[in-house]
Amino acid sequence: MLNGTLRVARFHLTLYRRTWRATTFTGFLMPLLYLGVVGIGAGSYVENDVEGFSYVQFLAPGLLAVVAFQTAGEEASFPLYAAIRLTNRYQRLLTAPLSLGQVLAGHLFFITIRAAVSAVVFCAVAALLGVFDSWLCLLLVPVAMVVALSAAAPLFAFTGRLTSSANLMTVSRLVVLPLSMFSGVFFPVGDLPAAVQPLIRISPLWHGVELCRGLSGAFMAGSGSGTTPLSLAGHLGVLLLWVAVGFTLTLLVFRRHLSD
Repeated sequence: MLNGTLRVARFHLTLYRRTWRATTFTGFLMPLLYLGVVGIGAGSYVENDVEGFSYVQFLAPGLLAVVAFQTAGEEASFPLYAAIRLTNRYQRLLTAPLSLGQVLAGHLFFITIRAAVSAVVFCAVAALLGVFDSWLCLLLVPVAMVVALSAAAPLFAFTGRLTSSANLMTVSRLVVLPLSMFSGVFFPVGDLPAAVQPLIRISPLWHGVELCRGLSGAFMAGSGSGTTPLSLAGHLGVLLLWVAVGFTLTLLVFRRHLSD
């Protein structure tokens, strides 16, 4: 199982070599703009701490989780649809001695590698700007990988059901972008209307943001996060639950629709 998964991941990495420069540049530019303009620039007008952090310290861990979440959303949309419906890449992979589970797991593993690279780039930018001042910020890299996996696994199930590209933007417009704005990245979820908060708190991104922010309190100077190890374990557990449920649904969907 593991050998086949790694072979599929290596296959996707080989294809990714054609476009990695553009995505790495974008991954560098996005945190630079958000941390520099929003976090440091506009954040200087925020006089009070936000949940025990300065505003830029509050913003940075959430942005890292968003980078991972959006990487997963990007890879689980048109690239996945094209691999299934346009290029028949999945069908060709399944003609090799590989199971469907290995093909899916390998693709998902590739996405976690992409998320890890984006997270490392983000940490480097944050360190250059003085937001992260310890190598312990690299503890956030495996969290970013889990966040990406928790988003990609269920999104694979949605994309796998599509027989037309017309609905590909639905998830981006109605799920990825709204969650990126309202999952506690730019302001606490408690500031949202009470009716909306439960919907946000079940999303993988909110748990990823809280996990990143809780861990960052251990290495960012001057921060005062009151997050406990038990609550961090709870956030991680929910993310892993999203992974397990999403992967199970994806297996069921792909077994049915790849045969159509």
